Amino acid sequence: MRILHTSDWHVGKTLAGRPRRDEAEEVLAEIVDIAEREAVDAVLVCGDIFDHLAPSAAAEKVVYDTLVEIERREIPVLLVPGNHDHPRRWRALEPLLQRFTIRVVPKVRRPDAGGIVHIKARDKSTELQVAVLPWVFERQLFGARELMGLPGETFQNYAEEMRFIIERLCEPLDPSTCTVFAGHLFVSGSAPGEGQRGLTVGQTYAITPQALPEVQYAALGHVHRPQRVPGSSRPAYYSGSPLQLDFGEVEQQKSVNIVELEPGKPADVRTEPVTGGRRLRDVRGTFEELGAQKDELGDAFLRVKLTCGGPMPGLGDQVRALLPNALQVQLDYPRGETQAETRIRGLTAREQYAHYLREKQGAEPDQEELDLFESLLVEVTG
Repeated sequence: MRILHTSDWHVGKTLAGRPRRDEAEEVLAEIVDIAEREAVDAVLVCGDIFDHLAPSAAAEKVVYDTLVEIERREIPVLLVPGNHDHPRRWRALEPLLQRFTIRVVPKVRRPDAGGIVHIKARDKSTELQVAVLPWVFERQLFGARELMGLPGETFQNYAEEMRFIIERLCEPLDPSTCTVFAGHLFVSGSAPGEGQRGLTVGQTYAITPQALPEVQYAALGHVHRPQRVPGSSRPAYYSGSPLQLDFGEVEQQKSVNIVELEPGKPADVRTEPVTGGRRLRDVRGTFEELGAQKDELGDAFLRVKLTCGGPMPGLGDQVRALLPNALQVQLDYPRGETQAETRIRGLTAREQYAHYLREKQGAEPDQEELDLFESLLVEVTG
């Protein structure tokens, strides 16, 4: 059995105010072509299908047109909502999508109540069983525990609770079939891109690699950098976003995963490059050096670092006139330490905090607040 694993489409996302709908259409059309060329038995889309909880009508059209194109090729699709996808929106669509070959699991479900999705191979020779776990916010853990029949009196941290939920969800998977876990989550040790920062890719929402189930393949979404999950005993992969979404992804080659499965055997995983969409590039140099690079940059969106002698009004506008696709302009010039910085560095921690409060509040700080700060600092640093 052969599946295509993709995730993190983020349809509707803009970059420095520039819409990227045409690029999303191009990339998703390429994914449909790959699915057809590879004659896959199913397409798994592991979350963050949209960029916003309330996507625009234009973004919805891009996604639904893509699903129609996959349906025309008679390829089943499984959608796993991520933290950018509104579960109630997908719940409303679920009965309609089920009339086709498109399945969605909008919330955590018991294995016998839709938590495990069954998909037949094209030749009917085997079956794919997919244990599905959409994004779970911390506040939803109590309900998920109860749903899975876990004891409710000993609530632990997010990582441990998720491990219990994953274990219970995957228990009924039949090893005589092809078994996959599809989830939208963050696994500790995975490497997000430079631009992907925030609460949901930190330790608050992290699970350990050991929490991933013993299946033939774990298809994951949430991290935009394509990678195999480090520390996992079984093949577990983030397919990554198929489009460079921000300048933190400049160096990433985007792709989808093609996964060959045979019951009882390890998955055979290979990446298939996705080349659609405009490239994001970093360029640097003087005005003369930037001008010399202009012809080779094509239509790429640019993050420019201008080498100059110092700040001057209008430099950014001059760069954008030279390179119309420059979305970010940074000035690169020698910076000496100011007298104020030198003076602050010589202060004690209490004096630095007092200086900060004066700058922020425009008044002399309260001595009791300074005393409290100092006592807390001693408590933390020993």
